[in-house]
Amino acid sequence: MNDKNYYNLFSIGKVTKQNDKNVISIYRNYSDGLKFLSLFSHAIIFYSKIRNPDIPFSHEIIEITNVDEKSGIIFFYDNPYFSEGDFIYDIKPYFPCEDRVKSCSIPKEFTKLQNEKPQHNIKSEEPSILSGKIQSIGSIKKLQGEFIIQLFDDNSFFEKFEGYSHIKIFWWFNNFDKDKYRRITQCQPPYENAPKTGVFASRSPVRPNPIALTTAKIIDFNKKLRQIKVSTLDCFDNTPVIDISPYIPINDRILDCRVPEWLSHWPEWLDDSTLDFSHNIVELKMPSIFNSIYKYSKSNNKTTDFFKEDTNNVIKQSNKIIIEGARQNNLKNIDVNIPYNKITVITGVSGSGKSSLAFDTIFAESQRRFMDSFSTSQRSLYEQMEKPDFDKISGLPPAISISQKNIARNPRSTVGTITDIHDCLRTLFAIIGVRHCPNCGNAIIPLNTDEIIQTLLQLVSGTLIKIEPFKANTPCYEYLLPEKNTSNDILSNYIKETLKIGKGAIYVTINNKDKILFQTTQMCYHCDHILFELTPSTFSFNNAESMCPVCNGLGIKMEVSPNLIICNSNLSILDGASNWWGTLRKFRDSPNANWMKGEILALAEDMSIDLKKPWIELPEDFKHQALWGSNGRKVTFIYENKNGRTGRITRPVEGACNCIKRIVSSNSGESSKRIANEFMEQYTCNYCHGERLAKEGRMVDITGTRFPEAASMTISELKEWLEILPCKLSDFQLSTSSSILKELHRKLCNYIKIGVSYLNLNRSITTISGGELQRLKLIKQLESGISNILYVLDEPSTGLHLKDQEKLIEIIKELRDYGNTIIIVEHNKKLISMADYIIDIGPHAGTFGGQIAAQGTPLKIMENVNSETGKYLSDKKHVYIEKSHISDKCSYVKLTGANCNNLKNIHIAFPTSSITCITGVSGSGKSSLISKCLYPAIENRIHGKKDVSRYCQDLSGDEYFDKIIYASQGAIGRTPRSTPATYTGIMDEIRSIFASTKISKEKGYKANNFSFNSKEGQCDTCHGEGKICTPVSFMADIWSKCPVCGGKRYIKNILEVKYKNKNIYDVLEMNVNEALNFFIDQPKFVHILNIMSEVGLGYLKLGQNAVTLSGGEAQRIKLSKELSTNSTGKTLYILDEPTTGLHFSDIQNLLILLEKIRNSGNTILIIEHNLDIIKNCDWIIDLGPEGGAKGGYVIAQGTPNQVSEVKESYTGNLLSHCKH
Repeated sequence: MNDKNYYNLFSIGKVTKQNDKNVISIYRNYSDGLKFLSLFSHAIIFYSKIRNPDIPFSHEIIEITNVDEKSGIIFFYDNPYFSEGDFIYDIKPYFPCEDRVKSCSIPKEFTKLQNEKPQHNIKSEEPSILSGKIQSIGSIKKLQGEFIIQLFDDNSFFEKFEGYSHIKIFWWFNNFDKDKYRRITQCQPPYENAPKTGVFASRSPVRPNPIALTTAKIIDFNKKLRQIKVSTLDCFDNTPVIDISPYIPINDRILDCRVPEWLSHWPEWLDDSTLDFSHNIVELKMPSIFNSIYKYSKSNNKTTDFFKEDTNNVIKQSNKIIIEGARQNNLKNIDVNIPYNKITVITGVSGSGKSSLAFDTIFAESQRRFMDSFSTSQRSLYEQMEKPDFDKISGLPPAISISQKNIARNPRSTVGTITDIHDCLRTLFAIIGVRHCPNCGNAIIPLNTDEIIQTLLQLVSGTLIKIEPFKANTPCYEYLLPEKNTSNDILSNYIKETLKIGKGAIYVTINNKDKILFQTTQMCYHCDHILFELTPSTFSFNNAESMCPVCNGLGIKMEVSPNLIICNSNLSILDGASNWWGTLRKFRDSPNANWMKGEILALAEDMSIDLKKPWIELPEDFKHQALWGSNGRKVTFIYENKNGRTGRITRPVEGACNCIKRIVSSNSGESSKRIANEFMEQYTCNYCHGERLAKEGRMVDITGTRFPEAASMTISELKEWLEILPCKLSDFQLSTSSSILKELHRKLCNYIKIGVSYLNLNRSITTISGGELQRLKLIKQLESGISNILYVLDEPSTGLHLKDQEKLIEIIKELRDYGNTIIIVEHNKKLISMADYIIDIGPHAGTFGGQIAAQGTPLKIMENVNSETGKYLSDKKHVYIEKSHISDKCSYVKLTGANCNNLKNIHIAFPTSSITCITGVSGSGKSSLISKCLYPAIENRIHGKKDVSRYCQDLSGDEYFDKIIYASQGAIGRTPRSTPATYTGIMDEIRSIFASTKISKEKGYKANNFSFNSKEGQCDTCHGEGKICTPVSFMADIWSKCPVCGGKRYIKNILEVKYKNKNIYDVLEMNVNEALNFFIDQPKFVHILNIMSEVGLGYLKLGQNAVTLSGGEAQRIKLSKELSTNSTGKTLYILDEPTTGLHFSDIQNLLILLEKIRNSGNTILIIEHNLDIIKNCDWIIDLGPEGGAKGGYVIAQGTPNQVSEVKESYTGNLLSHCKH
């Protein structure tokens, strides 16, 4: 028995006798669950004749006569199927809208099946006990909006269901199969106005035995795959099914039934519809309540300073953080004091030790101490941090690190979700949003009785109103609104009386003109559609109940693409037109029983098709059937293989597209993923149209703007919409939403201030840059309003245009003025200059750094002759290279019609054999232009493809390139075992050198022995890690050097092998500059070491963990690897903000290297905000003027001098104030 498919079942009562009549007696511990069951006329009883194991677990509908809740007795009209001693497992009230089908069909031979009862597979350990196990027979699959019952291995169901239109599905709420849920006997049903009831008076999944029963319409059968497609179900994916039985109207349809008052307005019949994919636009029928009331109401004056900001109290403190003897990484036993409530910038050349001090020492120790305050069990839930190497740190506050690393590579995380703007919007729409019926689009505005009265009292005195119950043939009441301060008792009585008659709904006619529907229930009275309470979770695409049922809240779905199946339509399918069928000629010459390929040959023979012709010339009917199947028409494939084995297969043609869909939907293994990646493409979901929500959440609006529309605006667009909203809302709406409106407005203002106004709220967090992400994090901390915190920031100016840096500085100062201490690792001249205190670490990188070159105020740093940073701050030194002369005879690359994302069909040109900078504010379209338009267009042309990028019209000048290199800031490795040496290929050469030594040859060592990733060379104890973890139950885990290898990763025998008196460990501990001198006689790879040094990576250890590298370091490693290869002088290099993490002197070295590349005839494109790079380039393409929808235009293009004269260019204005 597979325990996974069995579920524990416990009896909750028995059938007993009272006065010679059967009654149901519930055990005392479950009797509270009967509360309010008596308000239902019928109930569904789940029971088994446990004294006769041959009679299976079953269910039966009873008509209730009385319920004694105190004694736990249910009295009912006699039912022949019950016997004294039968055990009861569950009780469900009969809901007409769930259990009663209005139109259904049954087989003609129904009479012989009429008395058959549904059978459930129950396994009891022995006949007399009260518990057993119930077995699942399959599961419910939710596949892109379709609901499929996947049966395990029983095809007998299909014969039993023949002729029936509906079935009853019994499933197990496995999400609630826990003791804490199964002990609950009372609940608060999600039905509006419902009191707290017993679980047996509700259909709640929380109950002693979490059994669910639902009726569904059969859409289709697939006996081969053992699948039943049914109408829409309210369940989770992979829900276990414990049984299925036919819906028999004479047994299951109760025409005369009663439900409690709180359910009386619900529909009387089951909704057995399926998802409707036919609609293209969601049409909302605008409500008449607010418009009509406003027309006849008193004037509604609203304040114009609704969003006036509150002033913040500034907290001031004094003291300092004292660090003594810091030796982490390359720090040289330094002492540092960092003042409280000040902005301290730590700067210095790349690799000097800035991050070692800020992050690896100060932040790491703060985190470690904070974790030590947790209990042992709490600490076990978090990653443990090693204690940094220092003598003493005092005065250390709790610290928060705001880095550029991504929060999560989760497609469900968006700009809106990580900023909490999405949460505010969800709350706002839940409070004042007007919902519309998903079926008919009519507005549904539930108001309680008092709200209806208060709404009507907004009308001017003397207004005549007529009040009548909804769909009731009773006289209406007429009422003339009196003067102010007059009793409203008569109006109140009219409203209450008509609401009761109209089952929660009334019509009010104003002055015999406007007829308005008022209702107190969450239901559409136009089409009887039920809705549950509107809550913020209704608008969450991460909530299983409110996300789009087709795309599961992603807004996109994978669909088979015929264009990917047919990769070369100019070939025949015999010769490889399709990667799916492969080379069918070989299969035709040596066939077998592979129907996937055989069906094409059979179809071609059946339709007399010549498969030697190119695919493009084949008849459309044949191509359609080959891809999508023959719609049930059978064809025959006869084969004989080389071994003489013959066969004959006759089946309908499934078609490649249908076959791929079946394979992908039926399993989730690697082969399925490979097929999906190769033959499927992402498309906008055709059900939610990319809006990610179910219909209920998509059809809620505020003043005509639906939630998905608001949630997809940019930050600036949402602010504009929000600011005109108060004038459009009623007094009641404004009063109930004022706090959330002001909170949302404050958030939006702060994000605009930081320079990210162009970001769309629905943009995936995986697509934004590290700098954008860091600024979003920064504002989120500012939003928290907390004080006495140490914030450690990592180059917050990255990716930010110079015009927006002032706003960033304001935010950082505001964060400081809340009473916080700020440490910033930064190279930006403007941010360094605004600091209260500067710590300049150097003088050089790696082992030649780690010392305090200077510290003090910006003025003291500029006066300090030992500070390299001070020389650039005081303009004693400048970053400079000679520019290339751009003449009329220069060759140009021209791209026309670039239109990706926010690009406005722009045309650009740039000279070859030059350095071109792409500039513009954040979000202006720089990355879109390069990564989506230019790069793929040139790459396609280099590889001989005629097509350019789909995001541009034409390209010329590509003939000047034979190679294109795009060095992004993506990681060079995903695991700690990847290093700069392994990525660049240096490690292979080093291993070969050690393997060629005399001792290695004597002992038979190969290159593989010198890899810490290989079992032949790595330490057996630490497996090449160099350290081991010792779990300690009463404190954090202790990481220590491996006692066997001493942290050197390799076994002793390998470490004994030396080259120039250094073993393999010693070499990997060298930084690039040290290795350059050590391997000076190794021309094979000394060249790449030299380039790495030139791009500012001389401080990096060869064996440094790749995961610890910054984006800028990773980019320069990639660039070094590419530059080390032979160049023809016709290479296009594309760099994305290469100055990230570089000091002024490092930028000078980088420019010198780029100058060499350019002077060799190559062309360089740089996306950059750094003015030192921009003013030294040969050509500029400036995009803007702003970000997002207001960007995407070419503001200027030309030499730096030419751009500096363009007044409309922010970049040009900055250039006009500096020497270039």
